[in-house]
Amino acid sequence: MELRWLESFVIVAEELHFARAADRLHLAPSALSAQVRALESHLGVRLIDRGRRTRPALTSAGLLFLEEARLTLAQAARAEAIGRRAGRGELGHAQIAYVASAAFSGVLTDVLTRCAAPGTELTVQVRELETPAQLEALVCGDIDVGFLRFRPEYPPEVTATRLLTEDIVLALPAGAPLAAYEAVPAAQLRDECFVAPHFDEEYGCRDQILDVAERGGFSPRCAPPVRDFIAALTMVGGGLAVALVPDSLRRVQIPGVAYRPLADVALTTSLVGAFRRGETSPAVRGVIRRLREAAATTVTAG
Repeated sequence: MELRWLESFVIVAEELHFARAADRLHLAPSALSAQVRALESHLGVRLIDRGRRTRPALTSAGLLFLEEARLTLAQAARAEAIGRRAGRGELGHAQIAYVASAAFSGVLTDVLTRCAAPGTELTVQVRELETPAQLEALVCGDIDVGFLRFRPEYPPEVTATRLLTEDIVLALPAGAPLAAYEAVPAAQLRDECFVAPHFDEEYGCRDQILDVAERGGFSPRCAPPVRDFIAALTMVGGGLAVALVPDSLRRVQIPGVAYRPLADVALTTSLVGAFRRGETSPAVRGVIRRLREAAATTVTAG
């Protein structure tokens, strides 16, 4: 049974006039009549009485069938609309992971807001995950999009879009003498202990600490690595260390922590959105498209 047969029958039932129904469907009356007869033949029942001198009228079977035909056409239209929306990435499910510091950048919430825009029914699940675990999860398909700090290299299956570049600032105990500086010279950090997230030891944080130490003319002393920047700031608030952190972490109001720019070292860090190359899921492609839209409107911080 073809949908066009149902549509033709419903229009004839509404008009009870083959010529007017044919005009609505942009068909010749003979073609319309043939479709209705094909439907009746398929069902094995007459749906419309065609009087020569009277207007067509629905049979009892036709009256019963009309409601079901309308429901079937409505469901078919809904299925088509859902299929098209899914193809545009407006429907579906995606798993997003982020490093803790990404939550304070504003970019993550921007992307999530775009995913929840009116007319979009993307189901997005979000969880915090360290960078190495994110990259592994992307490769094996456990997550679809990751928000993480820039890496010079990614697995072959993964690509990344730069979302935000921001200054690195110094987090230090609010009661320390160094907090009196508006901007802290590198040399003044000679006697300080640095703390950094362990997943950034190989990339980013380690190099940044070495850059500051080289500028200040000393060998850095480092505390054991911690899980993330929030843990690092907790140690800073306890007076145990100082930390080099992204400027967006100024939004984190941990008691006992002050933030100061570096006076003579210019350091930056980038947040990226990572995803699989050649992603085939329309829903995930929809999230990636919104991620790229957010990246295009983001102004470099600092």
